[in-house]
Amino acid sequence: MDFLKVRLSGYYLAFQRSSTYCGLSDVKKVERKWLPIIRNIDKENSSNKSTRDKQSFVLSMFPYPSGSLHMGHLRVYTVSDVLTRYKTMSGELTICPMGWDSFGLPAENAAIDRNEHPLNWTRKNIMSMKQQMNETMSLAVDWSRELSTCDPNYYKWTQWLFLKLYQSDLVYHRPAYVNWDPIDKTVLADELIDSQGCSWRSGAKVERRPLRQWFFRTTVYSKSLLDGLKDIENNQWRDVVQLQRGWLGNLNGTQMEFNIYSSVEQHDCNPRHHHTIFQSSFKCGHVKANERLAVFTKYPNLAVADLVSHIRVGPDSIYFADIYRKPEHKRDLNYSRKLILHSDYEDSCNITITNSSNNNKLSIASCTSVSPWPEILDISVRHPFTGRSIPMIRENIPLSKLIRAYPNELVFSLNGRTSDCLSELLDIPLPPGKLFSTEKDLSNLSESDVISEDDLKRCIIFTPISELHGKTVSESMNKAMQILRVNGRGGYWCSDERTDWLVSRQRYWGTPIPIIHCDSCGAIPVPEDQLPVLLPPLENPLKRGDEPLKHSESWRKTTCPKCGNPASRETDTLDTFVDSSWYYLRYLDPQNNSSICDWKKAANSLPVDVYIGGAEHAVRHLYYARFISHFLHDINILPSREPFRRFLPIGLVLGQTYVDPHTGRFISTQRVNKKHISGKDVQYYEIETNTPVRMYWDKMSKSKFNGIDPNEVVDKHGMDTIRLTMLANVGPHRTRKWTEGDVLHGINNWLNKISRLIEHLIEYSISLQNSNISWELKCNMDDPLLVHTPSFLKYHQSIIKRVNGYYDDTFVISSVIARLQEMTELLRKSSTLVGSPGPSSFMYLRALADLLVMLAPVAPIYASELWSGFQLACLAPAHKNLHKILSLHSNKMMVTETSSYSSHWPYDLTKYVLQQPFPKFVSFVETSESTLERENLLQIEDA
Repeated sequence: MDFLKVRLSGYYLAFQRSSTYCGLSDVKKVERKWLPIIRNIDKENSSNKSTRDKQSFVLSMFPYPSGSLHMGHLRVYTVSDVLTRYKTMSGELTICPMGWDSFGLPAENAAIDRNEHPLNWTRKNIMSMKQQMNETMSLAVDWSRELSTCDPNYYKWTQWLFLKLYQSDLVYHRPAYVNWDPIDKTVLADELIDSQGCSWRSGAKVERRPLRQWFFRTTVYSKSLLDGLKDIENNQWRDVVQLQRGWLGNLNGTQMEFNIYSSVEQHDCNPRHHHTIFQSSFKCGHVKANERLAVFTKYPNLAVADLVSHIRVGPDSIYFADIYRKPEHKRDLNYSRKLILHSDYEDSCNITITNSSNNNKLSIASCTSVSPWPEILDISVRHPFTGRSIPMIRENIPLSKLIRAYPNELVFSLNGRTSDCLSELLDIPLPPGKLFSTEKDLSNLSESDVISEDDLKRCIIFTPISELHGKTVSESMNKAMQILRVNGRGGYWCSDERTDWLVSRQRYWGTPIPIIHCDSCGAIPVPEDQLPVLLPPLENPLKRGDEPLKHSESWRKTTCPKCGNPASRETDTLDTFVDSSWYYLRYLDPQNNSSICDWKKAANSLPVDVYIGGAEHAVRHLYYARFISHFLHDINILPSREPFRRFLPIGLVLGQTYVDPHTGRFISTQRVNKKHISGKDVQYYEIETNTPVRMYWDKMSKSKFNGIDPNEVVDKHGMDTIRLTMLANVGPHRTRKWTEGDVLHGINNWLNKISRLIEHLIEYSISLQNSNISWELKCNMDDPLLVHTPSFLKYHQSIIKRVNGYYDDTFVISSVIARLQEMTELLRKSSTLVGSPGPSSFMYLRALADLLVMLAPVAPIYASELWSGFQLACLAPAHKNLHKILSLHSNKMMVTETSSYSSHWPYDLTKYVLQQPFPKFVSFVETSESTLERENLLQIEDA
């Protein structure tokens, strides 16, 4: 590099320049010139260890390391890079990290297909994608914060998080159905199954298998998560808040947990000990000791008061299986045909509670003609507060009749009537709790009688539970919920559509669950000082159906931390959603070996200012991340309950997809030709057969031959051209239809216009030097643009205000580009080429500098080159008068008066464009063009 010495106000400044200004005609040359400089600037910004109270945190969702970037990656990371550069230029210390979501089934399957260790496969892909990010995107990423979820230094803290949840009684282990892929021989998450019930990868019909699984009690936090949405719904979450509300559902009841046991093991429990959690001590082949059954109820007060007749077990329940039935010779119901059956389920003996919105049935019992007939199972539950044994009845009820997410249903008995109903026919004793009404005789209700919701609320409960005895139904609700919470039996408002989070997976490539199983002590958590529990090494490459954690005896066999006896490790691993639920926190303190994150660092940077990612992750991932954040806040790890202040969902990038209309065969772009029929109408033909094909827009994928390699388009057009094309015309939350057509051509035309403005400025500077004429800069009331063209300042200030609004409030970067294009046209109309004052006007020079600085976040390479041309023109030694004026005006502080604003110079021409302050101001002249409310900004998508 060489230095151009500039005498400024009596002393010399060294203006650093990399080489002679070359313009934008040779993109490769410009990139080679500026990329090293930009990376050094980014590195300096990342290494800034300022201790200021608040840091800005711009976070993009970390990728799964598949080995290659796609256009969706390019769009997400370009948006995050733009916002990072804007915030940095606005004077904020900005964190923009990157990491890798590197555990999971895709990596395991890829390693199996390639006969190598998943760790080796993952590491190679990370190296490849990191290189692409640096060479194809040139992102302002702080790589010193890099993390990978498969790194033991990371998953140590995932295991620590599991233990904290376990200690808080938010983890349990119960039987449940899992999705089994018979070809890949592995368990699949719900999102890996298509609408036809088939595996998205193998195409196999997914089977349901019963296995004991680990769960997080996410439903405990349903109300907290719903209330938390009020804190963020005004922060431009758009429709994401509604998606979260929809996922949480209507909090219309609670889970209640009962101990479940084999009927042959029944024994009495003293009903007077109402608030002791019954501890069974049995062991049998199908039900473990202390195993619980969770049932959803909208009437926890009736359940706690023990008005429960029985538990109805539907066909979707794991307890519907034959192993839980009585031996055939004991199934009296099916063989003696004692039931007097009604015609269908709707004619069952029910008392119905009605309200204005729906009907809620509290069945005394049910009789149905659906086969098989109802029968008492060989397992029962015990009421946690009365100790009474409650039967479980197997009924083949249509799923639509049951609460969809909870296939085991509480059935209440509201009166003493038993005629023609299961409670009598199956010899089910009446529960001890009863309802009494001063307005209606409940004992004489017929099958068709209806109890209104209001009537029910006024009914009085008679129950052995002293806290509820004598209270009305409405009075007892909160007390019943409190009783459930105190005794660890439920009592948290949740939805009948949402169950707890199943977090265990039966595969190798995941975070080992830190639990040890002991025959004497049960499930015992691994001590924290023994974390991380490492994955066992693979002796041989993985194959389909392998279970290395089970088969590695040297790893699995251990000793119980509690009693010291031989024990075995848990062989399931954690869902990758657990890994990604807290990664944002580790970015803040990735080298900390003693805690998950330093409190002060978390307090300085959380919640995340802007979280950027695919719109498809706006539900489940956000739900899990918010759950973990609320929990960590409750145990005083996080300063804020909500993890993200704003979420910016990024729409899909769509590619032109060609398909044979007769066979459905997908055809690659290279094999298709287009012919213009008339006007703008186009017909597409397959080149080989010359037959018409149908074109439509769809998500890019290899199977549809519609993918675009980011490396190829960047190599062809340049990094900044592709950035601008990806960002222009549509807001980031909308789908982007990718073509190298009109939008790209429009971007190139605009860049050429800016380039010509800089070239004209250089020519103006050279002509003055050659003529030995001083560069006279007219300011304030001498400025012809201010005196004769007052609209120039109004439009100029309007554009600056709106650009800042887009960056700060709405993130509609397409509108940033549109406003910069307007600024370009404004400058062209004020150039000396059209008879205007051009560079002799201070306002013109300031507006041109503003344009280049505002361009820098969206096109840092091009802006750097154009700024170097601006420097070359203005910092020539012959222009001492210009230097003096700019120096004087750079010392002026921004104030509210328009005249002062019009003569303020905020830039240091000895520095690069990315080191300049982003143009801002306190106030300006209001015009119809500049007065835009924030709500209106949300609607702006295009120029």
